[in-house]
Amino acid sequence: MNKLKEYRIAHGGLNEGTHRFRFAMDREFFDCFEATRGTEGEMVADVEIVKHDSFIEANARVEGSVKATCDRCLDAMELLLRGEMKLLLKQGGREEGNGDDFIVLLPGEDYIDVGPLLYEIFMLNYPARVVHADGECSPEMERVLEGFMVDVTPASDPRWAELKKWIK
Repeated sequence: MNKLKEYRIAHGGLNEGTHRFRFAMDREFFDCFEATRGTEGEMVADVEIVKHDSFIEANARVEGSVKATCDRCLDAMELLLRGEMKLLLKQGGREEGNGDDFIVLLPGEDYIDVGPLLYEIFMLNYPARVVHADGECSPEMERVLEGFMVDVTPASDPRWAELKKWIK
């Protein structure tokens, strides 16, 4: 978890205006989260903080690639990912709570922890099914899979023909 300290932005000392930060999301970053332990890749996160008088805008963009396994042929592949998120941050008390598009910073909290935000962007843009583009899967595995292909054309059921007569 010490790695995540690098992903904190001290907003207390920032002047009003736009401030840009760049973070690398590498294996050490992904190892801080249970679901992505062992993930290798080269991801870059650009975070833009726009500090206003009464609130802060945070715009984060994540881009890069990670090593993944194709769900069809089980070969290694490079998965390109890109995503972004915009949030509003405001000072307030604990009773206010966080919303979907804003985060409440407690009084005395002098930093913004963008590590979980970057991880959330990564996970929301990671596809549910990872497969090679058509024709890029392992030819050996494609031949094996063809042996398991089943014709799923439904046979006509005579009971439906009888039921359709009642509709007319």
